[in-house]
Amino acid sequence: MAMKLKWRTVFVGMLAVGATVVSSNPTPKGRSIAHERRDTLAEPVWNKLDRAPSDDVFEMRIGLKQQNLDRGYSLLMDVSDPRSSNYGKYWQPDEIIKMFAPAGETVQETKNWLNSSGIGNERVALAASKGWLVFNATISEAEKLLDTEYWLYEGDEGQISVGCDEYHVPAQLSEHIDFVYPGVAMAESRKPSNLARRSERPKRQRKTTRPGRVVGRQTSNCSALATPDCIAKMYNLPPADKAHPNNSMGIFQKGSWYQEKDLDLFFQTYAPHIPQGTRPQNLSVDVAVWHYNENDTYVSYPDEADLDLDVAYPIIYPQTATVFQVDDEYYNLYSANGYFGLFNTFLDAIDGSYCDYSAYGETGDNSQYDAVYPDNNTVVAPGKPEPFDPGTYKGERMCGVYKPTNVISMSYSRVESTFSVAYQMRQCNEWMKLGLQGVTVVGSSGDSGPLSSNACNSGGSSTFYATHPGNCPYITSVGGVMLQPNGSLAAAKVDEAPWATSGGFSWYFPRPDYQETALSTYFSKHDPGLDGKYNSSGRGFPDISALGRNVAVAVLGKLDTADGTSASTPLIGALFNRVNEERLAAGKSTIGFVNPVLYANPGIFEDITAGDNGICGVEAYKAVEGWDPTTGLGVPDYPKLLEVFMALP
Repeated sequence: MAMKLKWRTVFVGMLAVGATVVSSNPTPKGRSIAHERRDTLAEPVWNKLDRAPSDDVFEMRIGLKQQNLDRGYSLLMDVSDPRSSNYGKYWQPDEIIKMFAPAGETVQETKNWLNSSGIGNERVALAASKGWLVFNATISEAEKLLDTEYWLYEGDEGQISVGCDEYHVPAQLSEHIDFVYPGVAMAESRKPSNLARRSERPKRQRKTTRPGRVVGRQTSNCSALATPDCIAKMYNLPPADKAHPNNSMGIFQKGSWYQEKDLDLFFQTYAPHIPQGTRPQNLSVDVAVWHYNENDTYVSYPDEADLDLDVAYPIIYPQTATVFQVDDEYYNLYSANGYFGLFNTFLDAIDGSYCDYSAYGETGDNSQYDAVYPDNNTVVAPGKPEPFDPGTYKGERMCGVYKPTNVISMSYSRVESTFSVAYQMRQCNEWMKLGLQGVTVVGSSGDSGPLSSNACNSGGSSTFYATHPGNCPYITSVGGVMLQPNGSLAAAKVDEAPWATSGGFSWYFPRPDYQETALSTYFSKHDPGLDGKYNSSGRGFPDISALGRNVAVAVLGKLDTADGTSASTPLIGALFNRVNEERLAAGKSTIGFVNPVLYANPGIFEDITAGDNGICGVEAYKAVEGWDPTTGLGVPDYPKLLEVFMALP
């Protein structure tokens, strides 16, 4: 999805923005050392008010260091590398929890420290995920435990939170403790009434750039109107003839709702083999108000959801689709952070342990980016005398209520500098764990070319960033190509829009081993120059590409076309779902994390050597022979793709 990207200042490195984990020389056992301190340059800006009341009681959490996270890549390769004897031998969720849970020594030594500080075992609970210890404590107890002072802070929206500038832990525990909450990471305060100064948030305006970029109906040739028949011919795709009951294709949606009448119109016009009334399974994640069958485009963005299903269904039917509809109306439409945080509440819903999982100084969802439930927010709007509830989810955050599908397609992305490094690293670990379970995750590369900040106004002087979540090496990042009138393919790009398929290199994630040969060859033969604008040692993206220009779609009762990686991503997801169907029918496992297989078999792709992804006069990357940061390995041929995966155990 070509989302409007919001840029934020971050520090490039491997620590959470907003905090510095303090390292020191070896310290005698028994002494306390500074474990974490606030970085005063980080966002958001907090104004220190008064000392926190000493008798206030908070739920304290101690995030424990996970085991074996450094082994995550090798463990995933063990079940994903086609050369491995364990290929396809996926893990069960409880095995994953056991592998990465903190060591027994970590739990016990931390409990001993709490006991010696007057916090007895009867007050301390170990979370189900094994990732943190939780207990109630007064501010006075917490200050004594951590040798610190807790203060009340006012944020830039008037919210009052409690935390400290620095805290200490025993030297011998510093290697066992990830972080303490509340601490440098602050919690909402149970503040005195005279400090309750929460300003009203402005009503969020509707996006003016639609994610699917729907444009006018065009002529009948495939370069101008890519119907399902055109797509089937491009990918040498025969009709589907199998439907395993456990092989539904998963599609992530946030703030966009498909319309049933649009599906029927599309099926009737372009895919008559799909019966009228065919619908996906709808699974809501923290949703209070449903918007299917509505024309109200202020509260509903049907183009994205319609596009995903219009692309996928003709490829997979009679297989089914499952829509994961994420987050309530407040966070999708009205919050200052609307359309900001991505995927955490969804991951909570398909993996209950992720709700409490601690890593890199983060436990659970990040309130700076993610929705918080139960949601009691109200909205003030012009013409309405009283604040109103826009449709908020009042239940507890949904944790572990759904099983992940074998393939998950995500057409949503943001530039990686939007989020802290810690936020992305913790989430990337979860994509790795899903891969260990045999789940394939495909994500949009984005539609902003090289993703330079203010690319259309900067004259090309800004840094190029990757997109989240495709910067994570455990996701298959999908770029876009366009079919030209002469029948050849080129990198998708429309100068007058302006938009272009995104690609480049991550500043936050290093190049994975499975990319080493492809990227080394690229730089030795096609060095793009562009000195200083990108990180040549970073994870390259996209991995592969698919059609993303003039794709047929039905939106709000009309037949149109759509552009963007919002089209190419579900197309690739649907192809992978088809491969899974054949493997399951043969008694084999799902394909899981596919990148090692794809990079080991470049012959299954049509190499794209035409076009580039520069926009607004900004020089960027060109499509060249072999892998490139515009179209990746190229466009897959389905029979070749199927042959490679069917030959694996």
